[in-house]
Amino acid sequence: MKKHQFLLLDAGPIIKLFEMDIWDAFIEKCAVTISRTVADEAKWASGESEDVRIDLSSYEEKGHIQVIDLDSSLVRVFYDRFDRLLKAEIHSGEKETLAFLCDSSDDWFLCSGDGAVFRVLGLLGKGEQGISLEEIMEKIGLSKGNLDWEYTKRFRERYTSIGQADSIQGRGFI
Repeated sequence: MKKHQFLLLDAGPIIKLFEMDIWDAFIEKCAVTISRTVADEAKWASGESEDVRIDLSSYEEKGHIQVIDLDSSLVRVFYDRFDRLLKAEIHSGEKETLAFLCDSSDDWFLCSGDGAVFRVLGLLGKGEQGISLEEIMEKIGLSKGNLDWEYTKRFRERYTSIGQADSIQGRGFI
């Protein structure tokens, strides 16, 4: 059994894991699920000498990751509850992934490098379901030194608390 079950990834962490050349080791230790839109967004990573093409379809075909397709009406209902300012911050793959997490009865964790994701989780009272790449890597024993700010626990905590404050102050929803 993999160490980390019910893990949703956004495009940023996928690209970062490929850049660090630890994607294969990561998916051996984590049961990774991504939305179809995220799979379409995560196509290139910056390598040391050249860009690396990311082909997640081969990982899906071999059963190493799960790629989910959501009904567009579910995504629309989820997205339509937010005000225009917050909508502008939420990208397509994030919108789809957040809609899936909120519709599921399972205890999913969502890893992203985008503050809007953690802010939405905080706003919805689901802050405990956000997790940084740094936190996951520590849990599964793949720590590789310093990560960019957006992949740290402190980043996740900061944006989750902004979302929690939004909730208290009545911001973010229409």
